[in-house]
Amino acid sequence: MNQKLLDKFLNHQASKEDIESLKSDPETAEFISLSEQAASLKYEGFQAQENWRMINKHISEVSKRNIKTQNKSSFTGLIKLNPSSQVYWRVAAILIIVIGTYFFLSPNHTTLITPEGVHQSWTLPDGSEISLNAGSQANYELESWKNERVIELDGEAFFDVTKGSTFSVKTNSGVVSVLGTEFNIKVRENQFFVHCFEGLVKVQTQDTTLMLPAGSGMKLDDGLLTQELVTIGAKPDWINGESSFHNTSLMEVLNEIGRQYAINIRYSAEFTSLVETSMFSGSFTHNDLNIALKSVCQPYGLNFERLGNEVRIFRD
Repeated sequence: MNQKLLDKFLNHQASKEDIESLKSDPETAEFISLSEQAASLKYEGFQAQENWRMINKHISEVSKRNIKTQNKSSFTGLIKLNPSSQVYWRVAAILIIVIGTYFFLSPNHTTLITPEGVHQSWTLPDGSEISLNAGSQANYELESWKNERVIELDGEAFFDVTKGSTFSVKTNSGVVSVLGTEFNIKVRENQFFVHCFEGLVKVQTQDTTLMLPAGSGMKLDDGLLTQELVTIGAKPDWINGESSFHNTSLMEVLNEIGRQYAINIRYSAEFTSLVETSMFSGSFTHNDLNIALKSVCQPYGLNFERLGNEVRIFRD
């Protein structure tokens, strides 16, 4: 199964060639078929019972086909409450596609998602561009876009905004408003970063309103506000394939490696204090996991071992 093509399809970025390739793969053909059925539904709000009826119908049809060719269907195992992890994955994927298709195909609401390990760029209705870092999501309402350009963001995004009416980005930590500029916003747990590379942005939090001209930025970390400098006309490092940090918790850096490479990082309890209290300044590449881990682990005398989709951190 081509996971990258499936991610593109779920984000509505797949070309006709990509979709045909997914249809030719037995592992994804059923999902694409179900998605096309869901897309043909008439939109009248979220119809949970009808969508669930479709899922059950599809599972039943697949079970009948499989019973003809084998004595035990994977979906039959599901009904007997003895499902394998593969069955869970298949049903979960079907649910995601049904719900996702409904969500993405609603007439006015648009959602953009990048799963972990993926970066993606889109052109917005006014010609502005948004680039989402790994593990991020943005939403906007198409119907009201002409009168009020508003994006809701969870994660990290770089914006290249065309001039026009006010362009606002809403997050759980604050609102950023501009008329036309280039800026980056990052929202992670108790952190809120805004860096302005061109033009002027206004940042409004619960307690403060700041005007950030090109070359300046701000960081709100656990309620502590600090101002930062950036290079005018540049772009954030993650756009160019790197993640950079200055005096950042080692735990946050390891979490970002996990996000960029879509892996799980674990370490024994004896290293918890080290990871939580140590600060890291430097960067790691998005192109080579081994190099990225060496860049972060070696300064602390740590080693690592990759086991499938997990990385174990240890000390020799």
